[in-house]
Amino acid sequence: MSDGNTLSDKAAAEIAQTVREVSRRMMNERQQRGRWQFQGGGSGGGHTIWFTITDVLCPDTDYVDETTLVATATHYNQSCTGTPPGAEYGGEYHVYDICNYLHGLTPTDLAGTTGRATYMYPLTGTCTPRWIIDDLCASPECA
Repeated sequence: MSDGNTLSDKAAAEIAQTVREVSRRMMNERQQRGRWQFQGGGSGGGHTIWFTITDVLCPDTDYVDETTLVATATHYNQSCTGTPPGAEYGGEYHVYDICNYLHGLTPTDLAGTTGRATYMYPLTGTCTPRWIIDDLCASPECA
């Protein structure tokens, strides 16, 4: 007699088969583990903003360790009325470039330009989240 809380042999076998199938699908052709990416229910998962660049801070003149975009958030994926995390004093956001989107662009090229960034936590060093450029709409005009 079953108490309703135990698995039948058939159910246990089906679960084991599903686990094996999921594990197999997570392996790529080089036998390395894949990574699952979960999206939040309608929110797109993490924090994303579209921004407009208001200033560019440079290491040689502005007391920063790396080129830093000062930006105003214009769109936020989590809420129409919420405030994106990580605002600096005055409500601006510092956005950083780890993929060289800024290569070849001057502060003049960047002023007033639109971009998109995601709030990221580093896996090494201090666990201080930062806004990282996902996309940049800057395009200097040809002379």
